[in-house]
Amino acid sequence: MFLARVKGHVTATAKDESMKGQKLLIVEPLRVEYADGGGKNVGKGRLEVTGRAIVALDSLGAGEDQLVLIVQGSSARMAEGCNKLPVDAVVVGIVDSAMVMGQKVV
Repeated sequence: MFLARVKGHVTATAKDESMKGQKLLIVEPLRVEYADGGGKNVGKGRLEVTGRAIVALDSLGAGEDQLVLIVQGSSARMAEGCNKLPVDAVVVGIVDSAMVMGQKVV
């Protein structure tokens, strides 16, 4: 499971029959930065972009720029209603807040 920021959505009119009616999002995985640029731990963490993008199925109604929880692989197929869908990534939560090293980052 990892944190990601919703960057947009995908529209595909031609797709596998099982995917009809499913919402697809473009999400950017995030990483936690624990230290300053010099590698010294400054006691404050923050979320940083990775420059990557993946497409994830969204059954929760996440919107652009929201922070979400993503699962991939076999965990994605365990999400409610996804066991027969050809998906590799699913939004399983919309994040209200996150703490890193005692500091709220969201």
